[in-house]
Amino acid sequence: MEPARGTADTRSCPQCGGRSAAALRRYSTAAWHVVACSSCGFVFLQNPPSYERLEQEFAWEKTSPAETRRRHAKRPIIMWLEDATRWRLRIFPRKRNLYRRLFRQGRVLDVGCGGNVAAPEPCIPFGIEISQALYEKVAPLMAARGGRAEHGPAAEVIATFPDEYFSGVILRSVVEHEAQPKRLLAGVARVLQKDGRVYIRVPNFGSVNRMINGGDWCGIRHPEHVNYFTLASLKRMTADTGLDLRLLDPLRLPFDDNINALLTPAVVH
Repeated sequence: MEPARGTADTRSCPQCGGRSAAALRRYSTAAWHVVACSSCGFVFLQNPPSYERLEQEFAWEKTSPAETRRRHAKRPIIMWLEDATRWRLRIFPRKRNLYRRLFRQGRVLDVGCGGNVAAPEPCIPFGIEISQALYEKVAPLMAARGGRAEHGPAAEVIATFPDEYFSGVILRSVVEHEAQPKRLLAGVARVLQKDGRVYIRVPNFGSVNRMINGGDWCGIRHPEHVNYFTLASLKRMTADTGLDLRLLDPLRLPFDDNINALLTPAVVH
């Protein structure tokens, strides 16, 4: 199979808008160019695929199995151990219990919802999904609980919802995929109620594991991951869009491959 080609178009820094950037060859390939902004240091994919390619060619349900096979081939023992101990996820259903604590009522928007409904009952579930196949799967499930799913790019679709419409928003494994992350986060801040909550999870580019493994780190995924956040850069971007950030697992952050945090509307002094 011919390897995927990048796009000839390059974007400015999604954090500060700077046009100058230094190549990070350790994390790049011939087709996909990871860079660090010369002005603010933000790390991002300079030539991300278009929304149309994300919807079809690089849809999650197509790329995820291929990525799993690649990791099994590269690190078979580690992947075997991970698969063999997946029973732990059933004993400690962390994600489900977390959502029940955070979202207890009202309308909850799941951005990049995939094919499943994550918002716990009695919440009314809403979703945004760029994959046509996953949207068609989840739309009737949300409709059955009084909500709805929308199909399209998250940063664009979120603009169609009214101000302060949601009591909660889920941003699990989605902001790293978004070519316009500030636009998306500003949209989240706008549609969030004043006492609302946002759960956000992104790969942790500041993790010890990334520093050790470099380009083999599990958080490097070409071309789906287009933003690479540290805690500092995520705090800066969320603050710029009107959201305060609080870590959910501060003690484990250096050794966690993901940043898990709670966002709330910023307090104006």
